[in-house]
Amino acid sequence: MTGAASTEPAPRPLGHGPLRADLLGAALDHVRFAGTPVLRRVYVGVRDRRWRTVPARVLGVEETGDRTTVEVRHDNGDVGFRWTGTITLTDRELTFAMDGRAERDFLRCRVGLCLLHPLHLAGTSVRVRGPGGEHTGRFPERISPHQPLRDIVAMRYHDGGLEVAIELDGDVFETEDQRNWTDASYKTYGTPLALPFPVRLRRGERVRQRMRLRVTGRPGPARAPARGPAGVRLGADGPPLPAIGLQHRGPVPGEASLRALAEAGPAFVHADVRLDLDGWREHVAEAGEVARRLRIPLRVGAARATPGRIAELAGTPVDTLLVFGPRMTTTRELAEAARRAFAGTGVRIGGGSRAHFAELNRADGLPVELLDLLCFPITATAHADDTASVRETLLVHPQVVAQARELARGRPVLVGPVSLRPAWDPWAPDAPPPPPDPRHRGLFGAAWTVGALAALGLAGAAEVSLYETVGPRGVVGAPVWHVLAALRPYAGGRLVRLDLPEGLTGLAVRKDARHLIIVANPSDEPRALDPGGRDWALLEPVAEAGGPRPGGGAPRRARGERPVRDGPLVLPGPSVAISPPAAAFSAPATRTCQERTPDA
Repeated sequence: MTGAASTEPAPRPLGHGPLRADLLGAALDHVRFAGTPVLRRVYVGVRDRRWRTVPARVLGVEETGDRTTVEVRHDNGDVGFRWTGTITLTDRELTFAMDGRAERDFLRCRVGLCLLHPLHLAGTSVRVRGPGGEHTGRFPERISPHQPLRDIVAMRYHDGGLEVAIELDGDVFETEDQRNWTDASYKTYGTPLALPFPVRLRRGERVRQRMRLRVTGRPGPARAPARGPAGVRLGADGPPLPAIGLQHRGPVPGEASLRALAEAGPAFVHADVRLDLDGWREHVAEAGEVARRLRIPLRVGAARATPGRIAELAGTPVDTLLVFGPRMTTTRELAEAARRAFAGTGVRIGGGSRAHFAELNRADGLPVELLDLLCFPITATAHADDTASVRETLLVHPQVVAQARELARGRPVLVGPVSLRPAWDPWAPDAPPPPPDPRHRGLFGAAWTVGALAALGLAGAAEVSLYETVGPRGVVGAPVWHVLAALRPYAGGRLVRLDLPEGLTGLAVRKDARHLIIVANPSDEPRALDPGGRDWALLEPVAEAGGPRPGGGAPRRARGERPVRDGPLVLPGPSVAISPPAAAFSAPATRTCQERTPDA
């Protein structure tokens, strides 16, 4: 289950009164009343038989007064669906109506309206009207494993001084907690998941749905904007810096990349294999050779495992084995089989979820007492691929780790694989792998990683398994390499809490009397930072002969420029600044971002 690729369309402002929104492609984005967020997004979701999002292609947009009409088509070769959206926006009322038709027969898991509610509604009481009458629910504070609101045709709640009323036509809706997939929202959607899926839509069959939103009352006072560039303030010590490992798939890389990987200093190599496919033994052997060459441990995640296949792993030189069944979670039978196969070897047996945090949160009878550690992955594009949504996933990372630690009952928590886009879809194992996310090899990928490591680590994650070693999903040749290389001398140190200006994220580590501070701007807008008397190196794109290399990045000082000390320090969007500058680069490692290597 992964979000569709996005071309990042420019927002088109709608509305002239207090109630406003942005048309972002085929979706309404940032619905707000007098600046107060009301809905994060309203869109038509089209999911194929494997829950894959079928991208929307806007065919045309027409505005007439308060009304906007958008013509949209979804086609991935299997699904063919076309709809007209009619958006009416007045001072206090918004209507979004869709009228669609199937262009061919296809199986769908979902076709219809989706509403994303902002996270600041956590704990808010909701009055729900459904086919069976009225009932009261709540937007949950803890991440709810199951739908907190069901059987919805209308909902009403208070948000500060505002009263928000929503009516829905054309289906029965329910609400899920999207933090289960690290989305920063609650989602109201139709059709209820208790009904069978996928369902066949016949050619010519119509789907009509409508949402009507009305806002009354007055919002609370707006917060005054900060004046001038703010600085970085170090707070109290936090948990230890997590052990940071790297995924590996494919053949053993060449010497240049192995040297660059050694400079990045991973704590372990993590190999995920599917035991239902041929070739898994070769994949484990290749990853083991990389681990041996780097002189670090090997960890193996065995997906779609059976007790018999686990027994075949006995004797593999691993320090940790993670086991997952066909449903991508760890069963008692698998945990017991792993315990038998590796009895007396000292190998740690771990498990949890290989799909999403949702499966860990929903797992019934998870054999925690048989596990040495608990794990789950993070995919930033599980539902949405636009950069703003990916950036917002950082807000949810502390919550998923905190809840996983409760489930772990004192055992360490491994978060991984952590990625912008996964290398394979666990719910569509026979489908081609999703294409690599190009942002991974850019400065946004480095900035997002800084925020992720800070959020996961301060929440208490013991280990984090990132990206891959080399290739399009690798760290060699990407700006994120500099982040890892800067952290390498601080392995074993303690995280330090940071107070940062709004819009920035950061990571600070103390080891003995030394401090490393990494500040990232994951936004699209420049941010000013008071250097605070510290020297900083700013990662920036590298221009090569023949044009820029996608995803390149090197510190300024590595290019012979003086480090930044006097303020303000302007962090372009996106960017990463590292202090002290000497931690940001070393001679052989910097070349990995400026020179092409055969296997990078």
